[in-house]
Amino acid sequence: MDIKKISYYVEVVKERSFSRAARNLFISQPMLSKAIRQLEDEFGAQLLDRSSKHFRVTDVGSLFYDQCLKVLTAHEELEHLMDDSDKLIQGEVSISVPSVILLLYFPPFFSTIEKEYPNIRINLFEAGSYSVLDNVLGGDADMGVVMMPVPMSGIDSYPISSDQCVLIVSPEHPFAQRTCVDISELANEKFILFNNRFVLNDMIMQACNTRGFSPYITYQSSLDSFILNMVSLNQGITIMPRPLAKASQYNIRYLNIFPKIPWELALIIKKNKYLSHAALKVIQSMLSYFKLNKSIEEENDVI
Repeated sequence: MDIKKISYYVEVVKERSFSRAARNLFISQPMLSKAIRQLEDEFGAQLLDRSSKHFRVTDVGSLFYDQCLKVLTAHEELEHLMDDSDKLIQGEVSISVPSVILLLYFPPFFSTIEKEYPNIRINLFEAGSYSVLDNVLGGDADMGVVMMPVPMSGIDSYPISSDQCVLIVSPEHPFAQRTCVDISELANEKFILFNNRFVLNDMIMQACNTRGFSPYITYQSSLDSFILNMVSLNQGITIMPRPLAKASQYNIRYLNIFPKIPWELALIIKKNKYLSHAALKVIQSMLSYFKLNKSIEEENDVI
């Protein structure tokens, strides 16, 4: 008897939906359907009525569900017999994250993981969003965090944060006292941008192209500190996420741009990828962390 398949079945019946259950379990719907069919084959009984238009559990399926609850309860009690069982979860979890996102959001998160799961080791791969996607699809990373949009073929994604990008200039720049600038006004400016492995680079190019010009780029780098330092010295302008501008210690000014360039972050996982218990714990903790962080930010905005 596979306890994981038992838990899958219970989740499907509780949610009365394969799609919602798959989302809760961080697996694909086909993988979930296959696991339920394997259960039916193992016990020689049809548990769910697939001929009905609406979700329906068979009579045998209802009895099986009641017994599954007992099995899961017994399994949970066995786990509780172990002292502080969460601290016994161990293993390596690899995460690929752009350096900008890593700096902004992850130090407090990793501190939380260390306290809750001291035996989980995090391996980091720092890269632009396109490289993060390659790492996840190639199996080098269990999960990744990217700026959207990225190609979604073969990927499950979970939104975790959203904001917008801003224009960043030196205090000496003519735009420094403005509150908003149309991107068309940047046609004659010198741009200092992230390199081509960052999704933001493409979005800036597209925004400029919609205003009828291609940006004149003087420098490109993967280091936000280099870019912001150069901008503070009035060597050019840049466009970056507002949270990064707010957190910067450089002498800069930032203002809104039109049309807006969104800053949408998502956790990505390869479809049908096997995830260890340690990886699942990190995913659950990450989603909870960003949800809590978002609530705190919204409260501060109101104040």
